[in-house]
Amino acid sequence: MDIAVFSPSQLHVVLRALRAAAAGAGPVSADALAFLEAFRSITGHPAPADALDAIDPRIVADVVPGAHPRKRLVQLAAVAAMVSRPVRRECADYVRALADVLQVRDPVVGVVDALARGRRLRVRMLTMRRMMRVMMKEAWRSEGLLGPLRVLGATWLRLTVNKDRLWSYKKLGLLPEGTLGREFWAHVTSRGFGFPGELGGIPQVVAYHDVGHVLTGYGTEPEGEIRQGAFQAGNRREDGFVFLQFVLLQFHHGMKLTPIAPAFTGLFDPADVLAAVHRGACCGVDITHQWDYWPLLAKPLAEARVAIGLRPHVRAGAEALAPTG
Repeated sequence: MDIAVFSPSQLHVVLRALRAAAAGAGPVSADALAFLEAFRSITGHPAPADALDAIDPRIVADVVPGAHPRKRLVQLAAVAAMVSRPVRRECADYVRALADVLQVRDPVVGVVDALARGRRLRVRMLTMRRMMRVMMKEAWRSEGLLGPLRVLGATWLRLTVNKDRLWSYKKLGLLPEGTLGREFWAHVTSRGFGFPGELGGIPQVVAYHDVGHVLTGYGTEPEGEIRQGAFQAGNRREDGFVFLQFVLLQFHHGMKLTPIAPAFTGLFDPADVLAAVHRGACCGVDITHQWDYWPLLAKPLAEARVAIGLRPHVRAGAEALAPTG
């Protein structure tokens, strides 16, 4: 999920559309303004976000052609609307109108609408359906029919899966300190998580998530999980947006979508989250899709980061962030 997909001539109109999605025709809240400023910083637009006014979706359609930038704009508009808790009806209506005019069909439009209507069960259903589609597809590609069964069994029934891989992971603790493998072993062990093959352990096909935590340096507290989810959203080349939608709902709107972590409200920091999305998009390897991290585990952590083209994390607006184009 790349953010910087708009040309310089389109950015002013794009920001006005995001402003309308965040606040409608009314005043912009501090949180919404922080989101707009973070996006402006990442994309390099020079005009301050607090000088923007709302814009008719029909004007946006004239300025932003192309399926890819249009889809990304609708997704970003949905995020802008979800900054507010609860989501305002006016903002949800704008997101739907924008999607209709741009001829974009994305399930997040229904999610925003359901949030504005207070239909939380529908929000969960739409989000989990999209999330499971992504996860099951990856599991199938990795392990065939057993892949999805293992993910479901380990996540929801706490079954032990991938028993044949357990000692491969256990032996990572014998690697020299400072290597990616040793740090991953310490990350899992110190937190009381389970390796693939242990009772209650993570399935092999989603172990990339915790390897990713070690690489990115993002913690496993709620704020760290938001960053990691946002990084994966930017990093994934195929429907990465679902990761961002997931953490926004789980850690900002207080909707428990996973049995593993509790839900929280109000933890969305736009400068941090959008920077993590952008960092993921700039990374040279999609760690969420058929990624073989084993050749990197014996490397020093710094070398492993270089090998995948991973940049340091910088809050949007803290320093100049080069757009990906």
